[in-house]
Amino acid sequence: MQPHTVHAQQGSAPLSREMAGYRLSLLPAAAYDVGFVADADTIGFAFDVQTGSHAVGSDRQEDFVRLPNTLALTPGGCDVRSWSDGGGEYLLLSGGSICRAGQSYRTNIPSKAAFRVASRLRMWLLSGEPPAQLESEACVARLVEAVQKPQRPEKAARWMTGNRFQKVTDRIEADLGSSLTVAGLAAEIGVSASFLSRAFSAYCGQSPYDYIVSRRLQRARALIASTCTPLSEIALSSGFSSQIT
Repeated sequence: MQPHTVHAQQGSAPLSREMAGYRLSLLPAAAYDVGFVADADTIGFAFDVQTGSHAVGSDRQEDFVRLPNTLALTPGGCDVRSWSDGGGEYLLLSGGSICRAGQSYRTNIPSKAAFRVASRLRMWLLSGEPPAQLESEACVARLVEAVQKPQRPEKAARWMTGNRFQKVTDRIEADLGSSLTVAGLAAEIGVSASFLSRAFSAYCGQSPYDYIVSRRLQRARALIASTCTPLSEIALSSGFSSQIT
């Protein structure tokens, strides 16, 4: 992608590497204001909830909500203008022939398989240890298949409306450093813990527990990168009971 303008928080530069003939990038959870024309077909994977406004392929600006653990498809040549005051950790895979002829921009594409692949690729970018060539090709193939053959939402996912999901994730963010429980979150909504787990997982492809742990790890990484706070204090403020290893 070729950005026209980019405004992001200081110290939040994306990580980028080449993989199996594609460009892989990890964008940080930071505010942004960008405009670009996609120079190649691109798949995006959202690790976090993102809200903001955008204009895609037109001058019409509209609000958007990106659900966590969902995919987006941007054809090469698509003109995008996007703004968010909070952003969210986001993985990009661009290059090759990802889109079929005539496909347009799509977002919030559900896929249970995509989370594991995206997490593996994020780990590689953060650690600098590349997967083997065959695994790299398999990761690309799985993401391409996921955007070409999206899953139908399950019944429990249809119960978990955007407003309900936002309520749960807002509470998680507010109490990330405390002793969160799925039972406590469920009680606030008026459902059982087991039902909330099924609905949450069906809606975004990740259990409440895994989502909370992921958000805590992201907070800890951000504090490690931007402060000189001792690891023991970062662990506690991020909701972990012991020092991060």
